[in-house]
This record gives sequence, structure tokens and C-alpha cells, in this order.
Amino acid sequence: MKTCLPIFLVVSLLISAPAHAAFYQWTDANGVVHMTDDPRNVPKQYKGKATRIEVREPASIPREAAPEPQSAPAASAADRGAAGVTGGHDEGWWRAQFAELRSELTTVQAARSQKEQQLVELRRRRVIFQRARDRVAVNELEAQVSADDARISDLLNRIAALDLAASKAGVPLEWRQ
Repeated sequence: MKTCLPIFLVVSLLISAPAHAAFYQWTDANGVVHMTDDPRNVPKQYKGKATRIEVREPASIPREAAPEPQSAPAASAADRGAAGVTGGHDEGWWRAQFAELRSELTTVQAARSQKEQQLVELRRRRVIFQRARDRVAVNELEAQVSADDARISDLLNRIAALDLAASKAGVPLEWRQ
């Protein structure tokens, strides 16, 4: 009986179900995108509009369950990435996902700041001349800035969700840069 228990524990660790997580996403009246992992945190007025986002990843053996041999030096994060796959994806995939989202965020933020400068100039012109076309241009640019704000919020939420998934998968911090 005493020898069966350790064997059972090792087998149960090796044969585990794939891990998955669900997130809930909704957009409020101001166009801000929100995410949570607890459906009870979704406000009542947005319960019908909240969408469920499934994140599935294969289960991994906890690091404590598989200790490294004492004679070998501890493997660095780069060695772990070269030797295997973390969270169902390799180092290149994780780095590419983070880099893509961050570069798109930088691009949208730069475009938004340019539009904000144009908006200041158009508002100044509108005060001076009071032309209808200036008013229309201001309204259109305000709508574009608002759309950029919503896109920035969405990208920040996607980065946070990817970071959360990476944390759960045990992805090293240097892969998230």
C-alpha cells in the first residue's frame, strides 16, 4: 500500500487534463472594453452583451514535481525554451505575440497623438472662423480619436490577457518583452 501511493501520485501528475480558462469581455457605454475572469463581476446592464472568451492550453507538469538532477546546473530560461515548449507554444511564438500587440499599440498611440494635435488646431480655427466645415471636421476627428481610444483599450486588454495566459503557462518574463 505504501508503494502504491507514490506511484499513483506520479501517474496522476503525468496524466492531467488540459487547462483552460474563460474570460468575459464587454464594452461599456463610453466604448471602453473591460475583461474579467469572473462572470459575477460583469455589471448587470452588460450581462447580455458580455462575450465569453475561451483560452485553452495544454497542462504542464509543475516544476516542483519534476526536480532536476543535483549534479547538473540549473537550466536558464533560454535553455528551457530551446529544450521544450511552454504553454503549448515555443519561445518564438510568445515573443511574436507580445511584439505584434505592442507594436500595434505604439502605432495606434502615435496616430492618436497626431490626431489630437490636429484636433487642437481645428478647434482653434473653429473658434476664430465658426465655419460649418470646421465644425464637421472637428466632429469627425473627435470620432476618430474616440475610436483610437477604444482600440488602445482593446489592445491593452489583449496584452493583459496574453500576459495572464503566459503567467499561467509558466512563460519566462524575458519571452514577454
